[in-house]
Amino acid sequence: MPSKVVERYKRILSGEQKRFSPYEFEDIQYRKQKVQLIVRYAIENVKQWTPEQARQQLSIQDVKELKLHLVREYIEPPIEAKSEDVYYMVDFAYPYLPRPSEEQRVLWVYQEVLSGIRRHFPPLYFQSIKGEERAKICVDYMCSHLMKLPDVSHLPRIFGKTERAYSLLKKYKLKILVDTLYFSPFDMVTEMYPHLNVPALWEEF
Repeated sequence: MPSKVVERYKRILSGEQKRFSPYEFEDIQYRKQKVQLIVRYAIENVKQWTPEQARQQLSIQDVKELKLHLVREYIEPPIEAKSEDVYYMVDFAYPYLPRPSEEQRVLWVYQEVLSGIRRHFPPLYFQSIKGEERAKICVDYMCSHLMKLPDVSHLPRIFGKTERAYSLLKKYKLKILVDTLYFSPFDMVTEMYPHLNVPALWEEF
């Protein structure tokens, strides 16, 4: 029974055994439930935290002390998680916890890139349809909050000269978009904002 895994986890915490059996999580049918039980026991009974407290406070050091590194490999991190992040282990154990929206997660990543907390965006972050959505969120933020444009109709005037467009994208850490996703700044702008794909808007620049 999956519930017996907690007794084995207690023995690991007490030092009676070093690790779980190699076969403990072999059965995919019960793997998720077992991992959830272990993480919940560690949070509620060992740390005596609420799930909300755990999401805010759980650290990589806690994970090591609680021996949760033994089950971390069975929890797939979200694409935006950094190597030292462990908040997603709490999300895995408590699926009902409120989650940040996709836009909030993207802006969190982008702001960390802007501030230098991250050296770059996660690998493959802008690939696929989901990646295009993330790119649009970042460009919207760049336009409204960083460049402080009244609206995106000003983009042809600003991005009309390729050299200036690349310079601005580099400044705001979004040059990766035309390096990996779009053919040019013009292509990026007109793909994201189709109403700006009017030759007359670009001709004079």
